[in-house]
Amino acid sequence: MKLGEIIPHEKTGMPNCEECGGTGIVLDEIVENSRTPGLSICLCVREHCFICPSSGKPPYLVYDAEVNRMLPCYCNQSRKLKAELERMILKANIPPKYQYKFLSSVDISGKDSLTLLAAHDWARDLAENYTRTGRIPQGMYLTGAPGTGKTLLACVILNELIFRYRINCRYAKITKDFLNALRDTYQKDSDSYGQEKNIEKEFNEVEVLVIDDFGVQKDTEWANAKLYDLIDARYERQKLTLLTSNQPLIDWKEKGVGRVYSRLYEMTKEIKLECPDYRLNHLK
Repeated sequence: MKLGEIIPHEKTGMPNCEECGGTGIVLDEIVENSRTPGLSICLCVREHCFICPSSGKPPYLVYDAEVNRMLPCYCNQSRKLKAELERMILKANIPPKYQYKFLSSVDISGKDSLTLLAAHDWARDLAENYTRTGRIPQGMYLTGAPGTGKTLLACVILNELIFRYRINCRYAKITKDFLNALRDTYQKDSDSYGQEKNIEKEFNEVEVLVIDDFGVQKDTEWANAKLYDLIDARYERQKLTLLTSNQPLIDWKEKGVGRVYSRLYEMTKEIKLECPDYRLNHLK
């Protein structure tokens, strides 16, 4: 895909190009010694590096005798954009297998994937209209059996928002990345000892948060209290929250965690994926 389809052209000011769409960077689907796609500088930019005094090396500046100072060279903006996007993807904690996956990466051609098609349309509307004036983006509670593409779709939304708007995002497994991280702050031999409030602040305030595998955690009073505090804090701040779960939303009400249910019911749209195992389909 051309990154120019999701990165506004004026972000780089580069002339249009058939390969990069005017961004100066391209997405390499196949990267040597890696299963993860990666970004690289487009040839339309790199060809200038052969004649540029900077030679495509940091800090990507050239001396201008007329003004007697160093100025950005031809590739400067594109290389800075590439570095910024890579940093934001890494900071977002998106699993490597889902990094650089976009709406165009999701196969919605299967005849048995009508619910995936509906979820894909919802995700596209969110990505394209996220910054529309006066709109408070609605979150998502995505349910379905394992392998139906819930995590992929949630991470696709993160990638789209990062590339389109440079929005700070965060992906977290509910137990490993959130609850266990909080528990570690109680251990004196932990690097994060005493940092509970800082971790909670990070999760509460990040602009977009994906909580993966919601519901697999042990149902304890402490865990439920921490989950409610997180959901309530994001609700009050009107932050976009996307959740994936194998359990329908109503389960939270039926097992007596009504406070969590009521907040999620108001701040998210529940979408159930009823389609064949997405992972197995792509192994055929």
